[in-house]
This record gives sequence, structure tokens and C-alpha cells, in this order.
Amino acid sequence: MRMKLCLLYCILTGTLFSQQSVQQVRLVDCISQALGKNPSLQISEAKLQAAEARSSEAATSLLPQFWLSGRAAELSKIDPFGLTLGPPINLSMVLFPSITENYSLKLTLQQPLFTGFKLQKNLEMAELNASATREDLTKDQSDLVLNVITAYWSLYRTIKIDEVIRQSIEQMSEHLKDVKNLLQQGMATDADVMKVQVQCSDVKVKQIEAKNAIRLAEMALNSLMRTSLATEIMPIDTPAISQNLTGTLLDENLPRLQGRAMDRRPEYKSMQFRRDMSSAGVAAAKSGWYPQIFLAANYDYARPNQRIIPPKDQWDGTWDVGVTFQWNIWDWYATAHQTAQAEALLRQSEAGIAQLEDAVTLDVAQQYYSAQTAKEKVEVAFGGMEQAQESYRMTSEKYKNGLTSNAELLDAETALLQAKLTHTQAVVDYTLALARLKKAVGENQ
Repeated sequence: MRMKLCLLYCILTGTLFSQQSVQQVRLVDCISQALGKNPSLQISEAKLQAAEARSSEAATSLLPQFWLSGRAAELSKIDPFGLTLGPPINLSMVLFPSITENYSLKLTLQQPLFTGFKLQKNLEMAELNASATREDLTKDQSDLVLNVITAYWSLYRTIKIDEVIRQSIEQMSEHLKDVKNLLQQGMATDADVMKVQVQCSDVKVKQIEAKNAIRLAEMALNSLMRTSLATEIMPIDTPAISQNLTGTLLDENLPRLQGRAMDRRPEYKSMQFRRDMSSAGVAAAKSGWYPQIFLAANYDYARPNQRIIPPKDQWDGTWDVGVTFQWNIWDWYATAHQTAQAEALLRQSEAGIAQLEDAVTLDVAQQYYSAQTAKEKVEVAFGGMEQAQESYRMTSEKYKNGLTSNAELLDAETALLQAKLTHTQAVVDYTLALARLKKAVGENQ
């Protein structure tokens, strides 16, 4: 009794351990984990934070600026300057005493009034750059999501292929037993047995390749999720092919999808923001033609205060408010050259947008027709698999009744294996084709 309990405990413990060692994962959880840990996204997020900080910094240039400065100095002693009057007044007066210790505090305010629109355009450029960087982050996220989807369904495909091959090996093992029994009864030859054995060996080689493919696919998905490459994972989602064949992007016409992509693709929106940023850069460069006008105010609290005559060895406060004007009337065409550079950058951005429009239009068309082809393959592969299953059933019954040859049964088994593999491949290809089409159109996965 004790031995039985120990055996039961070992079986249960081994089962629990096996279940714990293989992690069952859903696609949405894999995507979430990858988005939270991927280093490339962390770099993009840091770039966005820097761009937003630059935008906030540019906004401060339009606001009043305050400076507080101070000074403490020991001056060399000089003779005081005074006035002496002789008789009959007989008056002696010190007008400028020698004050050797100087202290001062100065608070300065400066507010730009007109800078040729340079500050406004710099702020606009910084905001547009932040918007473009935000779209770059969205694109990086979209790329990562598609990579995770591809890795997830690739792992699913390798596991399903391994299952199909394992089923085929079981079928061929039963076939081999039947042939050996027929050999003992004199109803089969050694050549028949060898043919089945060769076929089994060939399928077992495919099984070895499938096992390695599973290991590589697991490593690829683990790498994207930033988990240990040795972690064993099992996808629990399945492609909803029965739902995906209708009600998808393939039901819409291609020109509409291409137009939608222009509105949604993050890299296209990023390029538009950068084109607008180049346009603002042209206006900022032209600001050199205009005068610079600032409002300035100062409050001096000093000992002695230089504005008080005669100077006194005491703390006194004075203030001033004014407008400063500066105009660079000749800069050897520096402003003209800066404007030419900005206009050239604008032309580059406009050409880049035209180039990207062509690329997006082509990408949507290619992914659209690839998904259409993948859809047709699923339908054909499913029909072929059903036919192969029926052919194998009929051939197997005939073989058991001695109405067909061993070679025909082997052909039926091989055809069934290939049909199942083709169907599995077609299902995953169609699922991935739809994911790529969604990304091309700019839709969320």
C-alpha cells in the first residue's frame, strides 16, 4: 500500500512539475510583455521625452526672463575728491569720498517684444519635432507587435507540424505492424517491410527537424519578451480561420485601404510633421532680416549706488525700465545663406513625402494581394486535406481486406501527411498575412 502511495505521489509530482515547466501564453500577454521590456522601445521613449523637454524649453523663450546678480569687491584706497573755498567763506567739502568696500545686488527682467518671429517658429519646430518623434515611437511599437505576432504564430506552426508528424508516425507504426504480420503469414515480402521502414525513417527525420524548429521559435519569442531563452512556452491561442475568411480588410477595395493608410501610417504622419518643421525652419531663418526688440528692466540695490551722487557708504536702491533695439543691417548674406539651407531641407522633406507615398501605396497593394493569395490557399488546402483523409481511410480499408498494395497505402499516408502540413502552413500564413496587411494600413493589431 505504501509503495502504491509513493508511486502515485511521484506521478502527481511529475505531472505538476511538467505543467509548471511549460508556460502557456496568450498572444495579447506576449505583446504586452514585449512592449513593456523591449530596449528599442525604451530608446524611442527616451527620445520622445527629450523632444518634449526641448519643446517645453522653447516655450520658455517667449516668457519674461529674470536674472539676479551680485558683486562684492575691495577697492584700492584713493584720495577723496572735495571742494575747498577760501576766505571769506572758508569752506571745505568732500564730494566723492574714497569708499573701498563695494557691494551690489541687481535684478534684471527681459521680455522679448519682437524677434522677427524667430522664437515663435523655434517653438513651432520643437512641437512638430515632438509630434514626429511620437509617431516614430508608434511605428516602433507597431513593428515590435508584428514581430511578436510573427514569432507567436511561427511557434504555433512548428508545434502543430510536430503534432501532425507524430500522428503520421503512429499511423506508419501501425502499418509496419500490419506488414510484419502479413510477412509472417506469407502475404507480404521483405521489400514491403523495408519500404514502410524507410518511410518511417524519413518521417522521423522530419520530426527531428520539427523539434529543432520548435526550440528555435521558442527562443525567438522569448527574446522578444525579454525572458530566458530556455523557457518552454506553449501558445494557447488558435487562428480563428472560420471568422477571418469573411469580414476582414480583404472585403474592402484596395484604393480605399491605400487612402486609409495615408491617414494612419505613423511613419507617414511623422514625415508630414517633419515637412512642416522644415517649413517653420525657413521662417525662422528669415527672422535675421528683422530687428530685435526687447523690454528690459533693472533694480539695483548697492553700497554705494553708482547712480547716487555724491556716493554714500550705505545701501540704496534704484531702478530703470526701457526698450532695447538691435538690427543687424549687414551680415555678409549670412541670413540669405541660412534661408537657402532651410529651403533646401524643405524640398528634401517634400520629396521624402512623395517617396514615402509611393512606398506605402506599394506596400498596401503587396500585402493586400498576398493576403488574398493566402486566403485562397487556406480554402484549397482544407479541401485537399479532407480528400487526403478520405483517400487514406479508403486505401487503409482496402489494404486490410487485401484489395490494394502496400505501395498504395504508403502513398496515401505520405499524401495525408503532406496535406496536413500544407493546411497548417496555409492557416498560419494567412493569419500572418492579415497581420501584415493591418500594419500596412495602419490599424492596431
